[in-house]
Amino acid sequence: MRSAEPVEAIGPVMRSLALPVYIPWLASGIGTGVLLPVLPLYLLDHGLSFSAVSVVLAAAGFGSVLGAIPAGAISHRRGEDLLLAAALVIMGLTAALLGLTTAVSMLVALRITYGFGTVGVGQSRQTFITRRIDSRHRGRVMSLVGGSFRLSVLVGPLIGGVTVEVAGFRAAFVLSGVLSASGLLAMFAHRRMVGPEPASTEAHVPMRTGIRRHFRRLLVTGFGPMLVMAARSGRHVVVPLISDSLGLSPAAVGALVAVGTAADLLLFPVAGYVMDRFGRLRAIVPAFTLMAGGLLLLGTAHTTAAAVVAGVVMGVGNGLSAGSLLTLGSDLAPEDATAPFIAGFNLMADLGRVIGPLIVGWSADAIGLGRSAVVLAGVLMAGLVWLVVMVGETNSEPGVSRGRTLPA
Repeated sequence: MRSAEPVEAIGPVMRSLALPVYIPWLASGIGTGVLLPVLPLYLLDHGLSFSAVSVVLAAAGFGSVLGAIPAGAISHRRGEDLLLAAALVIMGLTAALLGLTTAVSMLVALRITYGFGTVGVGQSRQTFITRRIDSRHRGRVMSLVGGSFRLSVLVGPLIGGVTVEVAGFRAAFVLSGVLSASGLLAMFAHRRMVGPEPASTEAHVPMRTGIRRHFRRLLVTGFGPMLVMAARSGRHVVVPLISDSLGLSPAAVGALVAVGTAADLLLFPVAGYVMDRFGRLRAIVPAFTLMAGGLLLLGTAHTTAAAVVAGVVMGVGNGLSAGSLLTLGSDLAPEDATAPFIAGFNLMADLGRVIGPLIVGWSADAIGLGRSAVVLAGVLMAGLVWLVVMVGETNSEPGVSRGRTLPA
């Protein structure tokens, strides 16, 4: 049984997570946010097709898939902090190197390696929270994680767009790397305050044993998040591409991406409260429905104003879903194999990060850029239906209606 904190202690709990969780996540997220408008525009500026752009962007998701199990093994055997440190260094170096080449093969290799870093940051902090925070607070803790990432995606694109116009693409890539790596400072400060990381009580269970023991549960629970992540990652590709097709400048594209994220920031506290008080699905269903509606609006946008409205609608939906997939993964993780299960769950979700940009690229080239947003909306709704029907409610607190019984 994981240790529980009284409800009134949620504030101190969140403050205690500032250095080990929220600041490193924010730093890495700002670095990633810088790349959201910059990398697609950099690739288009060098004459790459939509399909080639989508392959480069999807490579980070492919790297996350490849890195999920190794990252889980490091966390399982050596601790979450070692994994976080290695991941931040990887993100910093690979982001800075992106501006040194236009060769698709090199860009893909760098993005795959970058994906190793992103999955390492995510898994290290998710495992850290799962092992220490009771389920009654987990929705609010994870929603603040999602909120910190949304803040980074608000700030990052603005920084990236302005940096390109002032100093060029190469400077923007270097800045992205420096910002990501700066999360190491908070992690080292926390280690000095609390001392060495305690050993995991589950480390004696081999990684492959933990995954094999809960394999059926992973397949059932991971498919819906995979579809959701495909739509989410595809959204980050299709928004700047459609904005560029409307004739907006790099700074304006960054601002448009940030508009949707600003709407996110207004609602992520609501997401955490609803998940903990009323259940995870009470936040997830309206959130993903709104996101799908925003994608449909974006697919029919012919003016900047219409794109802004679509961005706001998607932002509201995304804000209501803040931390939802992280919370689901933590709720479902068995105590005898927390790190292995989270690694497998994230592997499934990160497959969506690969699929999403590819869906945008292939459908944009085949049926048009606007219709690719409509395709993403359909993918997102399919993922939502799967979560409701096949997974159900995961909040174990009294008073919350439970869903179907899942396999072990």
